[in-house]
Amino acid sequence: MSIGHREEGRRLPARAGVATDTARLDLSGLWAFHYSVDGRSPEGALQPPFDDTLWDRIRVPSHWVLEGDGRYGRPQYTNVTLPIPLDPPHAPDLNPTGTYRRTFELADGWLDGTVVLRTEGIESEATIWVNGIELGTRNGSRLVQDFDATDAVHPGENVITIRVRQWSAGTYLEDQDQWWMPGIFREVVLLHRPAGSIDDVWLRCEYDHLDGSGTVVPEIAAHAAAWPVTLEIPALGVRMTWADRDSVSEIRIPAVQPWSAERPDLYDVQLVAAGETVSMRVGFRSIAIRDGVLQVNGRPIKIRGMNRHEIDAERGRVFDEEEARRDLILMKQHNVDGIRTAHYPPHPRLLDLADELGFWVVLECDLETSGFLDQEPHWRGNPADDPAWGPALLDRVMRTVERDKNHPSIIMWSIANESGMGSGLAAMSAWVKQRDPGRPVIYEGDYTADYTDVYCRMYPTLEEIDAFLADDGPIGVASHPASHVTPEQARRARSLPYLLVEYAHAMGTGPGGLDGYAARIMSDPRIAGSFLWEWKDHTLRATTADGTPFLAYGGDFGEEVHDGNFCADGLVAADGSPRAGLTAWAQLSAPVTARWTDAGILVESHRTFVDTSDLRLRWAVLSDGVEYAGAALEFAPVGPGGHVMIEPPAELGRALAVAAVGGETVVLVQVVLAHETTWAPAGHVVSGAAHLVRPRSRREPVTEPAGVESGEAGLRVGPAVFDEASGDLRGIGGIPIGSAAIDLWRAPTDNDLGRNPLDYEAEPPTPANVGEGSGIGGTSAADRWRRRGLHRLRRRIVVRERSDALLHNVDRWMPAGTSEGVDASFTWSAERGDAVCDLAVRPADPRLNGIWPRVAWRLELPAEEWDVEWYGYGPGESYPDLMAGVRLGLWRSGIDGLAPDVARPQESGHRSGVRWLRLAARSRPALRIEVLEGSPGFSLRRWSPLQTTGVAHPHELPLPTAAHLSIELGMHGVGTRACGPDVRPEFALRPRELRARLRFCVEE
Repeated sequence: MSIGHREEGRRLPARAGVATDTARLDLSGLWAFHYSVDGRSPEGALQPPFDDTLWDRIRVPSHWVLEGDGRYGRPQYTNVTLPIPLDPPHAPDLNPTGTYRRTFELADGWLDGTVVLRTEGIESEATIWVNGIELGTRNGSRLVQDFDATDAVHPGENVITIRVRQWSAGTYLEDQDQWWMPGIFREVVLLHRPAGSIDDVWLRCEYDHLDGSGTVVPEIAAHAAAWPVTLEIPALGVRMTWADRDSVSEIRIPAVQPWSAERPDLYDVQLVAAGETVSMRVGFRSIAIRDGVLQVNGRPIKIRGMNRHEIDAERGRVFDEEEARRDLILMKQHNVDGIRTAHYPPHPRLLDLADELGFWVVLECDLETSGFLDQEPHWRGNPADDPAWGPALLDRVMRTVERDKNHPSIIMWSIANESGMGSGLAAMSAWVKQRDPGRPVIYEGDYTADYTDVYCRMYPTLEEIDAFLADDGPIGVASHPASHVTPEQARRARSLPYLLVEYAHAMGTGPGGLDGYAARIMSDPRIAGSFLWEWKDHTLRATTADGTPFLAYGGDFGEEVHDGNFCADGLVAADGSPRAGLTAWAQLSAPVTARWTDAGILVESHRTFVDTSDLRLRWAVLSDGVEYAGAALEFAPVGPGGHVMIEPPAELGRALAVAAVGGETVVLVQVVLAHETTWAPAGHVVSGAAHLVRPRSRREPVTEPAGVESGEAGLRVGPAVFDEASGDLRGIGGIPIGSAAIDLWRAPTDNDLGRNPLDYEAEPPTPANVGEGSGIGGTSAADRWRRRGLHRLRRRIVVRERSDALLHNVDRWMPAGTSEGVDASFTWSAERGDAVCDLAVRPADPRLNGIWPRVAWRLELPAEEWDVEWYGYGPGESYPDLMAGVRLGLWRSGIDGLAPDVARPQESGHRSGVRWLRLAARSRPALRIEVLEGSPGFSLRRWSPLQTTGVAHPHELPLPTAAHLSIELGMHGVGTRACGPDVRPEFALRPRELRARLRFCVEE
C-alpha cells in the first residue's frame, strides 16, 4: 500500500519549468468559492450546470484563511507540533474545505495538440475537475503538478472545479515551522502543447576551469513530430541542429564566461522544435568535492547565506515578483550570496532572480516530518522510515529536481528538513545522486553521514565546529544525536565538507555572538559556509476588535496548538526593514574589507572568482565624531583571496596631524562600489572599519568650593535639584525627574527566555564539554533573574551627606527575601554651572556571582517627543556580543526610532560606548550629558523594563506616562539561546563594581 501518493488520474510526470512561445492561459483572478468544514463540496458542485452565483468570490492565488475576515477560518502557526492528531495517514473529520469554481474560454486552436493544466501550489490536498471530468488529485503543497486535460476541454466556455482540503496524508510530511494556510496560493494555468512541442529539456552546462571551456550536455524529450530540433546560443556563436533524439550530442565551446554568485554570467538559449520554441538562460559552472572541500569552478567557496521562507505579512505565501526582487536586492546589499529555500521549493521565478542576481542556492524538497520527533521512542511512526510512504517521498524529490534542474544557481539539493532517518530518505538521496551526479545531495539529519555529501549541522556551538575540524574525538555535544555516532561514522563525517544549514537564530533582540561564528567559518576551507536562521519574520498583519493593527504570531488567531512568537525570528522585519543583526552580519560577512593599520590601509579580498576592480575606497578622519577630512581612493585591483597594503595618501596624513591636536580621532575606511550594479548604486558601502587613532583626553572637573546650595526648590548642585528631605534627584535645568532608580532587570528578550541545554551561566563552554556548558535545559536566564528577585528591587537609604562642595548619597537596592542587591553611590558636585555626578554601583554581597541582566540608572523624564543626539556607537542598537554593525560616530534619532519594532516587546534599543548625549523636546531646554569617565551606554524608551515585561504585543503596552532615560553601566549579551547557544562568558555581565562620571549641562 502506498500512502500520501496517487498515480491514478491524469497527473503527468514532472518536467522542467521553462519559458515557451506556446499559448498559456493564466486562471488567476476571482473564483466562486464555497467553504465547509466536513471535507465535502456541495452536492452537484462538481458538474458544469451547477449554479454558483450565491457563492462567495475569492482571489486566486490566495490563502482562504487570509480572506473573508475569519469566515473561512484563521491561520495557525506551529513549529514542530502538528495542529491535528498524530494519527497518520488520517485527516480529522473536521477538515476545512474550499471548493473553487470558475469558467474559462478556449479557442479552437487549443485542441490541436495537448492541453495541460498546471497547478503551481495548493495546500494541502486538491482534486480537480474540468467540465465534470476528474483529472486527478495532488499532494505536495509546494510542488508543481501537471494534469492532462485534453479530453476534458472543448472550444468555448469550460468550467474548472478544484476541491481543496486543508488536512490530508500530506500534512504529516509538511510540518515546516510556518503558518498553516490552506488554499490555491500559486498560479493555476492552462498550457497548450501543440504537436511537435518539447516534452522536457535539461541543458547541463559544465565548465572546465583548467582550460576555460564549456560543454553543453543536452537531454531533450520530444515526440517524433518535434524533430529536427535546433539549439542556439547567439552570444557564443552556437547553432546545432539534431535530426532526432538519438543524434543529440554534447556541444563543446572553447571559451565561456563561467557563472558564479560573484559574477552571474548567463547566456540566452533558444531550443527550436517544429511546434515550439523554448527560451532559457543558462550558466556554465561545475561543482565538485575534493579532499573534503566544496568547490565551484575549481575553487573552494564560502557560502554567506540565509534561510528564506516565502512569506508576506498580508499575502502569506502568495508570490509577488517585485517584492521578491526587492528582497533579494536587499540581501545582496548586505553581502548575502546564498539562499536555502527553507523548507520547500520556492516559486519558480525566485530561482530566475537567483540566477540573474547571483546566489548560491540550496534547493530543499517539500518534506519535513518533525511532528514525530518527540514520540517515544524518538521518531516512532516516522513516515521517512516507513516503506508505505516511500513512493510519496520519492515523488516529492523527483518533482523538486525535475522542475528546477536547469538553474545554475542551484548547487546542492536538500532532500528534506528535520525528518529523522530512514529508508525513505536513503532512497530519495540515491535517486537524486543517480539523476543528477553534478550536484551534491545534503540532509542535515544524517548525523552518521550515510547518504549526505556535505555534513550539515544546525545551531552548533563554536566548540562543536572546532571538534569537527579536529582529527578525532566527539563531533557533537552530549545532548545532540551527533554525539552518539561511532568513531568510524565520525571519520566519515570529517571527510566531508561542513555546512551550517541553520545557526544564529535571529529571534527578537539579537542574534548575539556572530563574530565567533564568522571567525570559525573563515578559518578552514572544509567549512563550506553557512545559512543564518532566518531572513524575515513570519508575522501576519491583523487587527484587534477595535480596529488596532498589529503583527500577529502563534496564538493570536485562537489556535488550540501553537508555538507563539517563534515565527518572529528574522533579520528583517515583516515590513522589510533591516535589524541590527543584519547590519552586523553584513559587516562580518563582507567579501572585501579594508582597515587602517600602522603600516597603511590593508585591503583583503575574501572573494573566490573576481578581483576588486569594481570597488574603490573611501577614507575619512573624524575628530569627536565630526568628519575633518575625507576622500575617495582608487587602488590597484586585488585578486581573489589576495591582499594589499596601500600607502595612505598625503592628504590623510595631513588630516591626522591636524586632527590629533583636538579630540578623539578615528580613521574610517570603507569599501564602496565604484559603479552602479543591478543591486546597488555607485558608492554603496560594502564594508567599513573605524580605527581609533587617538583616544579622548580626560579632563578632571574643577569642583566649585560652594557648589551645593539650598533654596525654595530644594538643594541645588549646578542645574540639578534635589529634595532637601530625601536627597532624591527631582530635576535638571527645569526638566522634572519623576524618579531615579537603579535597575538590574531588563524586559526578557526571546533569548533570555530560552531553555535549551546550551546553558553557560553555571558552567562555561569548553573543549571538554564541546561547548555544551551545563548541558541541562529547562531553566531560562529570565527564570533565574526572577527567582533572585531582580525585577522587584526595593530601596533603602544608606547615606545622605552634604557639604558646601559635595552631595553624597548611597542607596541599597535589594529585593525582599534575598541578599541579591547592589549599593549605588552618587557624589554630586558643581563645575562652572554644570552638575557632575560620580556614580558607582557595586554588589551588596560580593560573594554572589549570578548573571545580571543589566545595571542602569533610570531617570523618568516627562512623556514628550524627545529627540536625542549622541556621540558613541551607532546608528543602530548594540550589545556586548552584537557590536560588528556599529561604529563610533555622531548620531541622532527620535525616541521612537531608538528601539526597533519587534513582534513581542522586550529589551532593545541599547546604544554602547556613549561619550555624550543631548536630549531635546519642544518648549524645554536641551539636556547634555557628558561621560567624563567610564564607558556606559544608554537607552531612551517610552516604557520602563517592568512595564515592557510580559507584554505580548506593542499595542498592548500601557499609555506612556514618562520617557525613561537609562544610563546603562553594564549590559549582559543577548546570545541565541531561543534556539542555540547561550551568551558566551566573555559577553556575560557578572556582578562587579561599575562606575561612571557624568557631567549634566543645560542648553537654553
